[in-house]
Amino acid sequence: MRTDSLNSNLEQDHDSFLDIVANIVGILIILVMVVSIRAREAPEKSMLPLPEQQSVQKQVIQHAALQQDVARLIFESNQLDDYLAVRNEERQRLGIFLAETEDQLNDRRNKLSQVERTAHKLRAEISTTNDELELLQIDHIGAASAENSIEEMEHYPTPIGKSVFGREVHFQLLAGRVTHLPIDVLFREARAQARQKVWKLDKLPEATETVGPQGGFHMRYTLEKIPLPREVRMETGRTGFMIRSKLWELIPTSTQLGEPVEVALSEHSHFRGQLARMDPETTTITLWTYPDSFSTFRTLKKELYTMGFDAAARPLPSGVRIAGSPSGSRSTAQ
Repeated sequence: MRTDSLNSNLEQDHDSFLDIVANIVGILIILVMVVSIRAREAPEKSMLPLPEQQSVQKQVIQHAALQQDVARLIFESNQLDDYLAVRNEERQRLGIFLAETEDQLNDRRNKLSQVERTAHKLRAEISTTNDELELLQIDHIGAASAENSIEEMEHYPTPIGKSVFGREVHFQLLAGRVTHLPIDVLFREARAQARQKVWKLDKLPEATETVGPQGGFHMRYTLEKIPLPREVRMETGRTGFMIRSKLWELIPTSTQLGEPVEVALSEHSHFRGQLARMDPETTTITLWTYPDSFSTFRTLKKELYTMGFDAAARPLPSGVRIAGSPSGSRSTAQ
């Protein structure tokens, strides 16, 4: 009985051992299969030639360098943005300062304009006084040269000089001759021509043109381009330039224009024909007088006074042409 029991136990132990061995073998088989599957799925190792591997490594290095350059450029760009922001603030401050400075300059210009107007008025009065002084000196010389002769002097009241703002008609007194100056006609012709010649100022600051002849005279005039005043830009919102006349002068076509004073004072002269179409109440006669015609001026002034006209004197040195500009003074009539 004991022998059968012992044999039975040994058989059971042997079966257990075989079960364990079978389990271990199964586990090993499973592990081998897993390893083989993973090995099959794993990427194959690159087998590139050595030169190609070096080229790839070089490109990798260049790529890293380019990334560094990009990072540096982004940093410098941010620095430039900060710099531009600072400069923009400075520009705005300078713009405010410039506007304040322009306002101050405009105030000074306005004050200077008032001073210049006063100075022009004083120069006109001085010029009129000098004219009267020259005429008195001429009369004084003539009286001193007379030998024991008594001359009856006619006295004409001389009113206070006043600037001319109404219609003004011009005559030249040269070499004892009286010549009508067609300034108004030449001005109209110059304005019409200037509209066609203004294109010349696109690239030039000024341009000079000539019109005529009219009544024996050409007119040479100069146009200039100046910026619009700041007050005009502020009021209208416009920018750019304006065109104006800078200077004009008359160029005679002959030295024998007009008519002698004796002929001018005759009944049917051209001089009287010009005066007959004018109203003495609203017209001033301006006499551009050269040194050789002061006596002619006195004679005509006497006749103009008799006819009711105010007369303005414009003395000129010998050889100087009749001219004018926007900065010139107005005639002063008496």
